[in-house]
Amino acid sequence: MNMISEVKKIEEEAKQLEKSYDEKLLEMDRNADSRISEMRENIESDLEVFQMTEKQSREKKLDEMRASLLAETNQEKENLHNLFRNKKNELVDIVIEEVMKQYGNS
Repeated sequence: MNMISEVKKIEEEAKQLEKSYDEKLLEMDRNADSRISEMRENIESDLEVFQMTEKQSREKKLDEMRASLLAETNQEKENLHNLFRNKKNELVDIVIEEVMKQYGNS
């Protein structure tokens, strides 16, 4: 009978080990799921920050390009106005010179 009780004791220990193993396995699955969810949230958060940073960077570059283009356009306008005034003055001088040739210097 001693042998039977020993076998029963071993069987009980085996059942306890199996139960403990199943519980630990379940706990590991829950922990893994929790860690995966946490990692997913971190990745999504990091991605949002990255996208916002990239958007701000693009907007800054666009603003700089707009400002540069505006300055360049304004400079071109000023150059064209100056050229127009110079040509206008040249035309006036030529007209005066021609009038002087035609009607004399009197």
